[in-house]
Amino acid sequence: MAEVGMAAFSSIVSEGARSLFKPIIRQISYMFKYQSYIDELKDKVKRLEYKRERVEIPVHQVTEQGDEIYKDVADWLNSVKEFTQGTAKSITDDEDGAKKFCFKGLCPNLISRYKLSKQAAKAAEAAASLVGKGNFSNVSYRPTPKRAEHMEVKDFAAFDSRMKVFQDVVEALKDNKHNIIGVYEMGGVGKTTLVKQVAKQVMEDNLFDEVVMAELTQNLDPQKIQDQLASDLGMKFDLNDSIFHRAHQLCQRLKKEKRILIILDNIWTKLEFDKIGIPSGN
Repeated sequence: MAEVGMAAFSSIVSEGARSLFKPIIRQISYMFKYQSYIDELKDKVKRLEYKRERVEIPVHQVTEQGDEIYKDVADWLNSVKEFTQGTAKSITDDEDGAKKFCFKGLCPNLISRYKLSKQAAKAAEAAASLVGKGNFSNVSYRPTPKRAEHMEVKDFAAFDSRMKVFQDVVEALKDNKHNIIGVYEMGGVGKTTLVKQVAKQVMEDNLFDEVVMAELTQNLDPQKIQDQLASDLGMKFDLNDSIFHRAHQLCQRLKKEKRILIILDNIWTKLEFDKIGIPSGN
């Protein structure tokens, strides 16, 4: 019985000794195994960069289509950028300093190695944590379009006499065979009010999921048309985007809607839909 008790006591002492010396051994390893800590950090940073690339690819794709990026995804990408270009880079850049010797080359600079190893170990843990947080099931969402003020109908009084035209346009929109419908009349007779009321009606009748509108001018400005349509869709173009890139983004965004009515008011000249970004044909 005494032997059993002694064996148990010895086991407890052994475990206690290991627990006591483990942190001491780790502190010593910071001075003499600094290269392994640096290498581990580099490996973790490489894995983190792979993860960032896997997230950035779909982010760029959906941004092209006008989707918004979830805040936690954007915050994660910013954190990764700050870490890789800041914390991790500053540590790996100091690697040469840890290789220097002191006392005329007779002794390694243990203080520099200790500090650098400890920083590298902490940074490696941070990198691993960021990798774990980078698992997103979805990176974006489609913004809800806001009904623009220019779509509101303010003048109803003059609309009664136009009921026949109004009904004809609504009926034509119900026919899936019609992709383009034109309303041609002299200026100043209320076409704008008419089409706005049509837009209101088709939305109430659930004929379309979304309605967007652009008001044109005699001096055709494709970029202004793009801006108006994008605004109704909740999109934002980059200031540096070319008109062709904007057209591509707008086209991709419009194609994502199953049933969308695009109203172009006050047309004076021929429009090239492709240059604006409006899908045409089938």
